Amino acid sequence: MLPSIRAAFERDDSERGDSLDKARLCAELTKPHILPPEGWNDGETLPQAFSALASRGITNLEGRLLLALFPTGQPFFRLKPATKFKFDPEVDPSLLQSFEDKLRIHEMIMLAKLEKDDSDGGTNARRAGFRSRMRSAISQLLVTGDVLIQMTDEYQIRIHRRDNYVVRRSTSGDVMYMITREQVDSLSLSPEQIEMIGLDLETEMNTPAYDRMQDLYTKCEWNPMSKRWVVEQQIKDVTIVTSEEKVSPYFAIPYSLPPTGHYGRGIIEENLGDVRAINELTERLLDFAALSSKHLFALDYSSQVRPQDLALPTGSVFQARVQGGQVTDVGILRTDRAGDFGVVQNVRESLSRDLSKVMMMEAEQLPTYERASRLHVERVAMELEGALGGVYAPIADALQIPLVERLMHLLERDGVMPSLPADSVEVEAVTGISALSREGDQQKLLQLLQTIAQMGPDMMQRFDRSLLLDILVRHSGVYEPGLVKSEEVMQQETAQQQQQQIMQTAGQQVAQSGGQALVEAAMGQMENPNV
Repeated sequence: MLPSIRAAFERDDSERGDSLDKARLCAELTKPHILPPEGWNDGETLPQAFSALASRGITNLEGRLLLALFPTGQPFFRLKPATKFKFDPEVDPSLLQSFEDKLRIHEMIMLAKLEKDDSDGGTNARRAGFRSRMRSAISQLLVTGDVLIQMTDEYQIRIHRRDNYVVRRSTSGDVMYMITREQVDSLSLSPEQIEMIGLDLETEMNTPAYDRMQDLYTKCEWNPMSKRWVVEQQIKDVTIVTSEEKVSPYFAIPYSLPPTGHYGRGIIEENLGDVRAINELTERLLDFAALSSKHLFALDYSSQVRPQDLALPTGSVFQARVQGGQVTDVGILRTDRAGDFGVVQNVRESLSRDLSKVMMMEAEQLPTYERASRLHVERVAMELEGALGGVYAPIADALQIPLVERLMHLLERDGVMPSLPADSVEVEAVTGISALSREGDQQKLLQLLQTIAQMGPDMMQRFDRSLLLDILVRHSGVYEPGLVKSEEVMQQETAQQQQQQIMQTAGQQVAQSGGQALVEAAMGQMENPNV
């Protein structure tokens, strides 16, 4: 008998080693709310780091990654015909163009679904905006090194906290299964499910909400035989839902996945030594400052001044030994630690500069999303790829493409968009490194055309101008169905222009001669233009 999903979760949770502990430490030094300490309750105070430098660095990287991955007002993906169809000589180019036009419409529907406000009056579920959810996911990814994103059947984006899911990967890094743990209200279940887990509906209706919460375990496992994802949910070790999915509703995304590892390492863990050192040195500097601001009075053993005299209010009079207008038997305790203070400060500043470079805090200031141009977005992506050690591109592929594939699957399932033939469409990311690659291809094509044009008009005639136009528009990132006219539309417009010219010529001739025969000849030419 297979172990319950709960038992499998607890087993994998215990086998994480110090992976989860390190993730908690990274969160404690940056953004503690992302992954609170074990056993933490909402009413308790979260630990706070002495230095906010790493936290500001995470915030900076969040904005840059969000801008590069999901720029406002710009598509971040493109649907294109599968390569096997695109380069098949038996496929009619006009049909292929018509298919691409339909894909543009699909893209607009999908983008509108992501951008629309998900809130509705039929539920009290908190539905933050798409980019807000993605920023939360990016933040968890950077701090803890791993994030699990879910797109529900209701198109809702959910982010699972690191300690509430486990992942098992193959030696090649492919996900074998994922298990999530969450709490649900028993009244959110169907009456049949309530009965299955041994609860009484009437009793649950009279129970306070806090006491109705149940631990729900969900397992999403890849079945290599059926080529499907098997999703199973259990409460109290009782299965309440079982289904198969063509596209996984869960996406496990690591920041930097170690060999044979199951969880990623974040940028904070990769620079944990510097982050901890900066935090500890900041604490020492604060101690120095507190010590320097503290005033202690010292009295000579023979002094007539009493300790309580030093606490007298301003303007009070007391007896003391005075020489030259100064009380000679009273002094202030001073610590000669200025040199130590300077050493600590210099080391901290050096480490801070290094960490700021890693987190791109010295880079060009980000523009607001409303005025960020496409070129700026692409430049930010290239900077991220260099600064993050080549992890940006894998993150983009692991996040953008599965998200689009899941969204397209749901829209086709619900009949919002017509279903496309199996294996006929490929999803391509059009932001970041991919966009820069297309930009380079476009520049090469323009340079080629300039070179060919210098050879004379005869050489230009050997190129298919219609195809050249399609390629240039495609590389430009402009997505407007009908922007480029099809061959059928061009032929219709040419025929209409010919008819208008014939009518105009016939009218002029009739005005000049008044001959009915010319009118008849013109009408005959309209019916048969080739004559």
